[in-house]
Amino acid sequence: MGVFSSLPWFMFWTGKTMYFVILTVVTVASLLLLLLWNGKRGNQWMSELKRWRSLKVLSKEKQRKTLEEDTCNAQKIQENLLLETLYYHQDTEYGLQHSFRDFQDVHSFQKNHPLTHYNDYKDYLQRTSQGEENLLVPGRPSVLVASPGTSGNRSMVPMSNKSRSERVLQGRAVYLETVYNTFPGTLEKVFKFTFPPPINQSDVGIPIVPYPSTLHMQDVYSPPVPVHPSMSHHEVLYTQLLFSLKDPDLSVIEANFFWLLHYVFSILEDCWESLVTDIQKGRLSSELKVPLETRKQIEDLLVPDASRAAELRAQFQKGFHGIVKRMWPRLQVVVALESGGSDLDRQTLQDRLCHGIPLYSPTYCAAEGLYGVNLWPKDDVSQYVLCPRSVFFEFIPVDTSEQEQPATLCLQDVSADKVYELVITNRDGFYRYRLGDVVQVTSFYNQSPVVKFLYRKSQTLNVRGERISECGFYKALRCTVALWPGATLLNYCCLESGVLGQLSGGSDPHYEVFVALKGVRNLSEEQRYKLDQTLQEHFPIYKSFRFKGSIGPVRLHLTSPKSFLRLLNLASDLSALPLDCIQPPRTLKHREMAEMIWKQVLS
Repeated sequence: MGVFSSLPWFMFWTGKTMYFVILTVVTVASLLLLLLWNGKRGNQWMSELKRWRSLKVLSKEKQRKTLEEDTCNAQKIQENLLLETLYYHQDTEYGLQHSFRDFQDVHSFQKNHPLTHYNDYKDYLQRTSQGEENLLVPGRPSVLVASPGTSGNRSMVPMSNKSRSERVLQGRAVYLETVYNTFPGTLEKVFKFTFPPPINQSDVGIPIVPYPSTLHMQDVYSPPVPVHPSMSHHEVLYTQLLFSLKDPDLSVIEANFFWLLHYVFSILEDCWESLVTDIQKGRLSSELKVPLETRKQIEDLLVPDASRAAELRAQFQKGFHGIVKRMWPRLQVVVALESGGSDLDRQTLQDRLCHGIPLYSPTYCAAEGLYGVNLWPKDDVSQYVLCPRSVFFEFIPVDTSEQEQPATLCLQDVSADKVYELVITNRDGFYRYRLGDVVQVTSFYNQSPVVKFLYRKSQTLNVRGERISECGFYKALRCTVALWPGATLLNYCCLESGVLGQLSGGSDPHYEVFVALKGVRNLSEEQRYKLDQTLQEHFPIYKSFRFKGSIGPVRLHLTSPKSFLRLLNLASDLSALPLDCIQPPRTLKHREMAEMIWKQVLS
């Protein structure tokens, strides 16, 4: 040992080991030199390296296999999840007040803990944001997840790092693995249209993050495009469109919601000539009011590409039907979350702009938790396998959902084709919480129900007890538009006359409906009344109230497509959340939003 101990340690390496060490050192040194020499482009290389690493990790996680195992033993996993959650939270203020220690099984929990609403937690959440601990969760939550709901008012939901990780693994990772297996090689180039989330904190420094930004895995996407806080939504999306169009090899495009993709492609239709010129010249349009420093950052990443510009110009000149597939020939799937009120935007994309490409809503989720994953990316109708390990599920049969404390069913007790209001208990302090979502069980995946989202109870029209859901109203509206020769529905919203107060006029309660149409400039009173007639045909209770005169006729107004973008911007301002975190409000409940759309009426 004495002789060898005096030799340098690297003398004991074999030739093969020495080769790999030298190769690693050279590679790392080359990357460092690239970063120093090439600045911004070096950062792009590092982004691509991180993205590659993320995809390699996902391919090894095999979260889909875990879901398969969970759904084969769904009832037991649900029971264990509930008891573990109650045990973990038993010494919180909420757990002590509700005697969590006394709950020994699912039955005792359901018998002794009431169904709850968001208002039951508002005081706890307010105190949590001000620094009090051990209220809903042990200690303090890692983050507060902000959500605008459907009224424009922001709500807060606590979330731990463990919950955040579980949502990513059970939801996001399964979705990416599903896409990768369905469309091999698809995840090589993924571009996401989005707005940078604001960096906010509570009074005591708890991070406040917007939903659905909490579920992002940024390393999966193409490198982010430089933005500045002063840039408008139009300028941000124009710039992102510019970079996405430069790359003909994109395999996936994504946005939080389908309405945002619809908005992105409306910018494309309006500005395609300017975008093509920018690609040709390798610069950013002078029409955009972008700060000089940010403009320089953007243009440093652009290279003149006359060939790509010519390709795009030729495609745009052919029209916009199926344009997405013609712009990106290797594109395999378009990804966005389906939400209440998204049917119109999804249908418009599917029928025209994205014709021939699957539109995939990967997960069923909300700020309060992950509920299900969609394992069928090619299907036209989104259906979700409920994840047994994510939250504890209960179901209220829809015919008893108007009761304050109706009986509930567990996951193993529901029936195919039946409709239920969903109730959840999550890991972060919400117990027997009524989401307000109504779903239909379409089938079973092993022991776990497969559900289709139908509508949000908060978006129901109801002035006399008739209760017309948002999906029911949309179907009636589409049937009516088909009776107007040459008309195409571009956007819509509605409200109960009481929300507008004296502005609505008339003594009988009624619906005010606002539509943007293409192909017609105006409608006669007879054509407008067709909507009221269609509602009476579809909804017998509404018809009976109309016959008695206790509900007045529908009042239909024409407005412009831009009015609905202003409505989304107002919802964003009211909730202090990014525009791409807002779901399209179809049934307006907020007076300020109702007055805004009223002022946009054209006829």
